[in-house]
Amino acid sequence: MASPNNQNSADSSLKQSLEAGLAALKQKDYQSAIALLESVSQTAANQPPGIRAQMGLVVAYKATGNLKSAIALCTSLTNIPNTQIQTWADRTLKELTPPKPPETTPETGFVAFDSATESRKETLKGARPTADKKTGFSPLEPTNAPANTKSTHISPPPPPPKPPIHPTQEGEHGDTAPTTTATDTETSGENSSGSPTDIPGFATPDTYELTWRQAGRTKSPRPLKPLKLLNFRIEAVGSAIALFFLARLVLQFLLTNINALLVQLYIFTRLPIFQPIQLFYRDPTPFLQILFGLLLASSPWLTDALLKLFCGIETLRGSVLSKHSKEATRVLRSFGTKQNMPTPVLKLLPLNVPVAFSYGCLPRFARIAVSQGLLDQLTDDEIATIFARELAHISHWDFAPMSLAMLVLQIPYLIYWQTAYWGERLCDLMTIDFLRRTVRVVTAAISATSYGVYKLLRWPMLWLSRRRVYFSDRTSAEITGNPNGLTRALTKIAIGIAANIEQQKQTSFFLESFDLLLPVGVAQAVTFGSAALRAPLKQILLWDVTNPDRALLTINSTHPLMGERFKLLELYAQFWKLETELDLASLSPEKPKTGKLSLFKSILEFKDSKLFLQGAPFFGIPMSLGIVALLWMVSWLFSKTSIWQLDWLLGDRSILWGCLPIGFCLGTLMRINYFFPDITPRETTSPSLLEILSNSKTLPLDAQPVRLSGQLLGRPGIDNWLGQDLILQTATGLVRLHYVSMIGPIGSLYPFLLKQTTRPTDLIGKPVVATGWLRRGATVAIDLETLRSQEGLVSDSGHPIWSAILAFAAAVWGAYIIIQGGR
Repeated sequence: MASPNNQNSADSSLKQSLEAGLAALKQKDYQSAIALLESVSQTAANQPPGIRAQMGLVVAYKATGNLKSAIALCTSLTNIPNTQIQTWADRTLKELTPPKPPETTPETGFVAFDSATESRKETLKGARPTADKKTGFSPLEPTNAPANTKSTHISPPPPPPKPPIHPTQEGEHGDTAPTTTATDTETSGENSSGSPTDIPGFATPDTYELTWRQAGRTKSPRPLKPLKLLNFRIEAVGSAIALFFLARLVLQFLLTNINALLVQLYIFTRLPIFQPIQLFYRDPTPFLQILFGLLLASSPWLTDALLKLFCGIETLRGSVLSKHSKEATRVLRSFGTKQNMPTPVLKLLPLNVPVAFSYGCLPRFARIAVSQGLLDQLTDDEIATIFARELAHISHWDFAPMSLAMLVLQIPYLIYWQTAYWGERLCDLMTIDFLRRTVRVVTAAISATSYGVYKLLRWPMLWLSRRRVYFSDRTSAEITGNPNGLTRALTKIAIGIAANIEQQKQTSFFLESFDLLLPVGVAQAVTFGSAALRAPLKQILLWDVTNPDRALLTINSTHPLMGERFKLLELYAQFWKLETELDLASLSPEKPKTGKLSLFKSILEFKDSKLFLQGAPFFGIPMSLGIVALLWMVSWLFSKTSIWQLDWLLGDRSILWGCLPIGFCLGTLMRINYFFPDITPRETTSPSLLEILSNSKTLPLDAQPVRLSGQLLGRPGIDNWLGQDLILQTATGLVRLHYVSMIGPIGSLYPFLLKQTTRPTDLIGKPVVATGWLRRGATVAIDLETLRSQEGLVSDSGHPIWSAILAFAAAVWGAYIIIQGGR
């Protein structure tokens, strides 16, 4: 039985969610009201708050035109042994029901969001971890890892350990949201109003399971509008060219600075070994041209060798594929014949995580690699939709530049991974403390620099990576006539990736390094995949389909939003007159105000918007260019007069280049107070994962101070000194954590500069309390302020301080450029 404090905290959280939902209903914000009220209805279905939430849901469903759900829920309310509620339900049911006798529906009870779901459903089976561990999230419905009728039983990931409780924190945060089990609810008795707490036929948090409608498919799909592949292919070539020039810039920068470092060491030591390398002074363009050409031409065989070395990839025989999916075999044959291209070579990855990707340089040498986990966890038709996606990449020719980019990215990533790995092993063999620390710092610096290069080189390919996903999803639906099957397949892949991270206690190097090629992005799968087993999909995807600024917030994402993809798949299903697996297409974002605005007024409105503050550091750069243009114009005007003292400003490029970092500085300082509000016990909250995901209007700027508890997951060694892989595992899902030292990456590599002995990697695998700022954008993450373990170890993060240091450094750099240019 839950303690009184925990029970009171849970009741308070329910009450707040209920009041927020009813307030949204009163304001006619029906989508937010549905998301909040369904959360209360599931969590307290057999309690008075849950019954009030269900009554509000009937009103919201009626207002949004979802009469079938309203009727089903209202019918359930008529069975409640309360005269007032029965009277209200009977009266409302008469208003909802047409004059003719209503047809008998096949529904057996109310299931949140999908009350119109027919009895033919596929249920993800397995035991669920108990929800009696105290976490920072309110209780939701934890379930197991994905499975299907042909899968073996997959045990659910264990719940995180009980979080630490510190005497100083109990006084400040004694109301941290606990979890409540079904037993707690059943033994709580009746409340003061005398309403019963045990209502038959309603789902409770411990009985929630992800179910599928098993919506059908079309056997002869009508052709969709032809894709404009010419523009898409031009974009693909442009992305590859942009990658080449960025790689050239990065390589030249590294070579120049290596030689500069060697010169300083030679001056200091006079040792010949530190003489600069003359080869590094040469133009690296010819070398990169040859390297890119060789990587592209040999991409099938190089990737085979890489996957064989680290993953043990092997050939996937046709007979093995037929056992799992005969339809996939038919799709491979028929599509190849129709497109007049050879069947790709099939490869099998002996991994439990469900993944698939294609690579190669030409369709003749193309490969499609799938994991054993994908064959085991997806059904026949779902496997076929994934194979159809990869065939689409090959037929669209986007697989070639993506394969080239993947191999280019593997160079810095392998340096990062292997340097950290062998650095750890070498340190373990050393007995002299000074040498061990020196080797550790040097290998960490090389590893961190390589990781930074890897993240930087991904940028030119992000647009193409997102763009090609829309095309492949559409082509897959058209090939198979099964957009609903693809929806289920992508969801199961996300669930499988999240389950793999929970089981491995870290993000595998394979998943991160091949992220661009996977059907679902790893970053988005962390929270979505873990939440999909604990809450209705329609709720956790609400932000993805209704937030008005979501398109701009995916600029740093490898894949489009899951909600956007599912919504498009639903539109294809509706075009073919099919029942849809989800109901996202009915959720429309808020339309902007009608009427034409002048350019000046539009700029003023944008300046006052949240989105401007969100991107203020980057919007400060074009603003600085405007200031430079104004100075040049003033200088030109003065040059036409006798005032010649200012004509030197005209065309001075040092002012142009110097104002760019200064503009970044001003934008950062403008945003910093909004981005990092003070964290106080009164303002700090512990929202539920469902509340985080279903709030459709938040931006990363809306930083919410939070305090969440759970187990810290991530890589334990040098390869995580910058906090590249930090994930908080709670009893209700996974949330990524962002860490930065007080003085940036240097402080992470040299902690003794801050007299800091505890870094986040020291707390890996331990129960922790994470305090920081919650960011809700294309993904969910927390910018850390502190991590506190049960033993009292504290790792401090310095996002606000580092932002200020970075801003002032940019200002000093800009001023230096201007001063140097004037000499």
